[in-house]
Amino acid sequence: MGVDLDYLKKNWLASRRSGQKIILVGIFLVSFFLMIFSSATDSMVVDEKVHIPAGYLHVWKGDYTFNSEHPPMLNDLAGLFAKFAKPNAPAVPANFTGGDQWEYGDMFFYLSGNNIDKILFWARLPFIFLTLGLIYLVFLWAKTLFGPKAGLVAATLTAFSPNILAHGRLATTDIGVTLFFLLVCWLLRKYFLKPNLKTVALLGLGLGLVLLAKFSGIFVVPVIILGLIFIWFLKRQKFLKSLLESLLIFAVAGILIWGVYFFSMRTQIITAPDSLQLSKTFHHKVISGTFSKFLIMPYDKYFQGLEILTDHNTSGHWSYLDGEVGYSGWWYYFPLVMLYKMPLTEIILLVLSIGFVIKRLLPPPWRGRNDIKTFDYLLLFFPPLLFLVVSMIGRIDIGIRHILPILPFIYIFISSLVLRKNKIIQKLIFGLVGLQIIIGILAFPNYITYFNQFAGGAKGGIKHLSDSNLDWNQNMKRFGAYAKENNIKKVYALCWDNYSFVYQGVDVETLPNEFAKGVVVICAQQMLVPPDGFDFDWVTKHPPSAVVGNAMYLWRF
Repeated sequence: MGVDLDYLKKNWLASRRSGQKIILVGIFLVSFFLMIFSSATDSMVVDEKVHIPAGYLHVWKGDYTFNSEHPPMLNDLAGLFAKFAKPNAPAVPANFTGGDQWEYGDMFFYLSGNNIDKILFWARLPFIFLTLGLIYLVFLWAKTLFGPKAGLVAATLTAFSPNILAHGRLATTDIGVTLFFLLVCWLLRKYFLKPNLKTVALLGLGLGLVLLAKFSGIFVVPVIILGLIFIWFLKRQKFLKSLLESLLIFAVAGILIWGVYFFSMRTQIITAPDSLQLSKTFHHKVISGTFSKFLIMPYDKYFQGLEILTDHNTSGHWSYLDGEVGYSGWWYYFPLVMLYKMPLTEIILLVLSIGFVIKRLLPPPWRGRNDIKTFDYLLLFFPPLLFLVVSMIGRIDIGIRHILPILPFIYIFISSLVLRKNKIIQKLIFGLVGLQIIIGILAFPNYITYFNQFAGGAKGGIKHLSDSNLDWNQNMKRFGAYAKENNIKKVYALCWDNYSFVYQGVDVETLPNEFAKGVVVICAQQMLVPPDGFDFDWVTKHPPSAVVGNAMYLWRF
């Protein structure tokens, strides 16, 4: 009786694929639980106080009064799911403008009898699913280029990255733009392989999604334009066909943007007078007529937000780097942020990957013709490098979350190392990937304060960076538990806001500039970037009695 080799081979391949699926599902589940449970320990971060109420008003009221500096889509997602918490949404006072969004956030969360934890759970949940989608897309791309092992390596690096875990479970815009930035580049590759009406439409939808996620998503536009030009020249497409396809891509994106904006501000559009003045982008032109109003107001709102971001980036933002406080930023800020915040496992693997590419020892990440080889390398290198360089030129230096979209590209690139035949290199790669899993688990639950060993770990982070790198108001629940355990009833505080303390059952007074007997709390952000008018040398000349969550410093006088 002969052995059916073909049957055995098929059976072996099927069992291998089944094993890979089980590993991938395991990666998803562990990452999901790390995010869901760590999210429950984090209090509301700064931006969530405006994002969630703004999104709630967009979805359920058609009111786009607040948070114009962000496109509405991800806020809408948070507001949509927040409805499951059945919040009491206070009416927007008639005299409130966009600049009053922080006051309205206080009204929504602290002054309306709402269960904040319940709202946060539901508002954050869809963002956790977006993060799982990101993990899968990274897996899919790496698997396509380098094989199944590479897909699992890239997925593992993503799923256990402390920075992805930190921002992948919050109701903010950062994980959304990270996912959609990667997605639109993946869809550009799909268009390269098969340029037809379907891939054109999908690329247009992807472009619309990234532009609706965050205004920094606009960095993908040069990627799309240059990618299309490269494809057209390479494939020698007819000019008219290329022009029509490009117009269709941007038309689909434009229609999607109009639709989401119209939905989010529908009440304001319907009730607006038929004659109104547009923003600076449209040279303050006055339009009239219902059709013009319905057509133009959503686009006008989009460009208003873009103007706010441009003005903010031009003027700057208070930030901290290695003992210096500045308003105009530092060109080298983000490279140093990566050096401090990326796990050493990722840095070592990245250096190895770059080294092999430079020495041309890396097997080609493609199968087939040379044109896809070139395009794959361009897609892996150009979009993240462009995003990083433009961010370095900017003046809003407040966190690694602003360059989060470059990380998935790094993980895909790193995964190419599995193609190395050297057994020592392979053992090193999988050992470092295993360490990444351990790092992601040990950093639980306060992922925001993660710093690598080079930066001194979580406790050493305050020497280097501030804001959402370290202290984003995420520790209030931890402080509430500490206060209860240590019978602290009242504090003098200098933190993001005082309502957070009251919600945790602690009476609070703003920190005075002279000695006061009692418990003093200063948060890391306010310690590093002091607000105007505060002098707390009388506090900080003494060592703190305790540190909560690596970012809230406490003294007893």
